[in-house]
Amino acid sequence: MSHAGEAKELAGVEIEEVVNLSLDGKQLHLRGAAVKSDAHQSIYVGGLYLQNDAQSVEEILSNDGAKRFILYCQNSTIKPDALIRALNIGFTANHTEQELESLQPMVEQFNRIWKAEISEGDKVWIDFLPEKGMVVTINGNEKGVIPGKAFYNAFLKTWLGDKPINSQMKKQILGIE
Repeated sequence: MSHAGEAKELAGVEIEEVVNLSLDGKQLHLRGAAVKSDAHQSIYVGGLYLQNDAQSVEEILSNDGAKRFILYCQNSTIKPDALIRALNIGFTANHTEQELESLQPMVEQFNRIWKAEISEGDKVWIDFLPEKGMVVTINGNEKGVIPGKAFYNAFLKTWLGDKPINSQMKKQILGIE
């Protein structure tokens, strides 16, 4: 985990080391952050904040504390359909057929949330609040809530599972590079 008070810059985005998740002052600490690039151009910056320290993917998934996954869009080429397609591939690659069947209604709800146009400069927060579930916020506006922890873990597996959307980002977020 990083030390409080520090910040780092990735692709022109300042990544805070500590964020307050809610009005009750829950502090989350940056686990790691990474840049997704294509042809030497930044597409987005992603990162993971945790309330409780966790070193491995298993610890992160089993941890019941609050979490925040960030996506800061750096390029206008991000299209909702392409992002939905990538996430759905990530869900399929990291879950059994039976798990996918139970997740399907939540995947559909999540896909509806992502139908909104995501533009360059947008800040997307995908939070897990133990009392609420997954909360998706774009530029400070709440776009949807998916109750429970199961879907948040499924979402994290698309990024951190055995077959992540982007293995380089997984390594950077987990600090294993």
